[in-house]
Amino acid sequence: MKYKLPFNLRITRIFANKKVAMAFSLLLSFAIWISVMVNQNPVREQVFTDISANISVEGTAASDLGLGIVSDISSQRFTVTVSGPNYIVSSLTSDDFVLSANVSEINSAGTHTLKIVGTRNSQKDGYTFKSITPATLDVVFDYIDSKELTIVPKLIGVSASDGLVAETPVVANSEQGTLVVKGPRSTVGKIASACAVADVDKTLSETQTFDSYVVLYDKDGEVLYKFSSDGSILDANGNAVTNSYLSLSYTTLKITQPISKKVTLPVKATFLNLPEGLNESKISYKIDHDEVTVIGTPDVVSKLDEITLAPIDFTNVSSKSGVFEVSATLKDGVKIFDAIESFKVQIDVSNYTEKTFTVSNIKCTELDSSLNVTSDKYIKNVKVCGPKNVISEITANDLYAVADLSDKSAGSYTVSVIIKSDKYKSVWQVGSYSIAVNIK
Repeated sequence: MKYKLPFNLRITRIFANKKVAMAFSLLLSFAIWISVMVNQNPVREQVFTDISANISVEGTAASDLGLGIVSDISSQRFTVTVSGPNYIVSSLTSDDFVLSANVSEINSAGTHTLKIVGTRNSQKDGYTFKSITPATLDVVFDYIDSKELTIVPKLIGVSASDGLVAETPVVANSEQGTLVVKGPRSTVGKIASACAVADVDKTLSETQTFDSYVVLYDKDGEVLYKFSSDGSILDANGNAVTNSYLSLSYTTLKITQPISKKVTLPVKATFLNLPEGLNESKISYKIDHDEVTVIGTPDVVSKLDEITLAPIDFTNVSSKSGVFEVSATLKDGVKIFDAIESFKVQIDVSNYTEKTFTVSNIKCTELDSSLNVTSDKYIKNVKVCGPKNVISEITANDLYAVADLSDKSAGSYTVSVIIKSDKYKSVWQVGSYSIAVNIK
């Protein structure tokens, strides 16, 4: 038979255990402390100083209207007094609440007086905001505009070594050729131009790139703001600007100063499809600009002794056609300094004449040995030009047409031909000619 102890004896035995007794004592002490703090702790006030306000137009009607805050609200500091039980107030920090203002009714530009209110920013509760000093804040609103400006590079104090030329500086990154400025309408409206400026003060012997800063100017060319490379903003007098309320797509960029060499060189015509017996040096011609000034990279320009023109196709030359407009052929890094887009070359054709023939001697060359070809038997109205004394003697039997079939496989084609003469090598065809071929 089991004997059951009375309840009071069982409780006594439990509390006879030292660990249980200690845990119970701690719980009892905490409960008593909570009771005292809640029921007997007096209400008190706590003052917080140097508090900033968070005011934003994001998601409001003001933002939809294009309005933004253009006054310095971040530097304004507030003193906040809260009231509540000591055990709650004593645990608060300034991170447990935020100060803000209602901007939902702002719908116009100008200065508006906003009431500053406090709201809880944590789960801590049981206290109230007794006072906020100052209770209001004057905030300036303005319409936010943007303007796109072309960046003009400006390097101060640049000069070139003897014999060289400092050309107009350029923006190193073409994507930074334009600058977007965004800010208050009253400020953006005053901005007329923008420059990328670098203080160089050097004599250069080669092209160099420099870091620059952005300067904004008004319509009269007066400085409005300088956005230094260290992030600071200066006014026209060099004084620091706390906040211009402007945002720029960039404030620093690189500017390249090209250093070039300028020389004046003779101009020479060149020719294409000359007949075998006609030497280029024997062709008499005049150029409307027989010399031209070029400018470019010093190491390239130093190696030039003349400027050659784009080749003139001699199959276009005849006794009635001797004037051609052609451009110059320039090496990379070289350009014409003079305002010349093209050159007029006038070939002396006074000693040339032409005659028309039917050419029946047609030769197909470079055909794969496994293939056979048939072609037109003759080419009519072939005009041939050359020195008058030669043309007076030449006959159709002295001419033949050559068709190059090196790139052809079996099939039917229309191919170009070249008119030649083994006996009279100083003649050439005028125009272009072709034949039909069938390859099997």
